[in-house]
Amino acid sequence: MAPPPGYVANSNLPTQKFRRVKGLSTAISVAVAVAGIGGLLNGIFQSDLRSDAEDLLAGRISESAFNDQLVSSSAFSALSGVATLASMVLVMIWMYRISANLRAFGTTTTWHPLFAIFGWFLPPVVLYVIPFLMLREQWTKSKSSAIAPHTDGKSNNPALWVWWLAFGIWPLLALFLSAGSLTGSFGDTSAEAVAENLLDTNQSVAIVGSVIGLVAAIAWILFVRQLTARHRSLTSEI
Repeated sequence: MAPPPGYVANSNLPTQKFRRVKGLSTAISVAVAVAGIGGLLNGIFQSDLRSDAEDLLAGRISESAFNDQLVSSSAFSALSGVATLASMVLVMIWMYRISANLRAFGTTTTWHPLFAIFGWFLPPVVLYVIPFLMLREQWTKSKSSAIAPHTDGKSNNPALWVWWLAFGIWPLLALFLSAGSLTGSFGDTSAEAVAENLLDTNQSVAIVGSVIGLVAAIAWILFVRQLTARHRSLTSEI
């Protein structure tokens, strides 16, 4: 039976079932928030721990007392590390689903969905150039007619750039600024060696780094929420 006059097929329908991203977006936001706050608290406690390191080396406190303070401080570092690892796994799944959805809608993408996983480990690695380019492409191609015309053509998202500068570029700069403190008692885990390393660490870089880490977390959460909303308007995910 022939279609009625004037009928035009909807070319925006997916060729296969799309994958949901809303729940992952929420989980990512929670994990990244915990990692960012944990990192900031760890930076603050590391600053306080310097006075304990000075007391230990001067003989004013015992080694056990210093270790107790060190364990308390390390708890925030461990919390931040676990949350960061969890967020990495969730982000890879989230990015994979977005790329797979775009291809399901017939959209040509430069990056195969598998780059959502392997792209984080490919050169230049710590700069995260491949994830940045992939995310920028996902932002551009997740547009639909449901998005307001004045935002539909935007290929750049400020939050993504802030995240990349804070998460990809700053760590390399911090490593350069702290290079002098990396030559100290490497591998020595004694209380005295740990105390000396704490005092050798560039405290300003450590504090600034913890603040920039929180900025990166906030920018990332904003971008994830914005890209998820933009992508859901394409897939009509409820």
